[in-house]
Amino acid sequence: MPRIIADAVDAYVVRRNHSRLEYLLLLRRGDAALGNTWQAVHGSVRPNETASEAARRLIELHTGLAGFEAFSADFINQVYDHTRDAVVLAPVLVFVASGRIPVHLGQEFTEFAWCQREEAIQRLMWSGQRWAVRHIDELLGPGGAENEFYRID
Repeated sequence: MPRIIADAVDAYVVRRNHSRLEYLLLLRRGDAALGNTWQAVHGSVRPNETASEAARRLIELHTGLAGFEAFSADFINQVYDHTRDAVVLAPVLVFVASGRIPVHLGQEFTEFAWCQREEAIQRLMWSGQRWAVRHIDELLGPGGAENEFYRID
């Protein structure tokens, strides 16, 4: 029987360009697992680490970026990991970057792109990732006082 595991986090870095959100997507190296696929920041949560702490650590590791406003996307991504025979639950968190900040890619990635909603959806391979972008855009895209309900940290 598959187990349920919650040891991962999905982190989306966004920035505002006029009234629209842009999503930071990373292209995984061709010789890496899931090579040549675009993704947001995703990774494991260490023991005694919160999802938010893990997301911040992973963002800094893979992009060199730090110091963001953080929000819950009010969504849990779920995937079946056949190697562990487990359903993996990953909270989706959003980190808002300000302005045009330089991205310094970690070893696992070869390119990055800032994409508006439709381009991000086209680049992302997994349905959960595409759904997360749509949901984030609907939830936080308009901005305003309602966003404060989703603020974390």
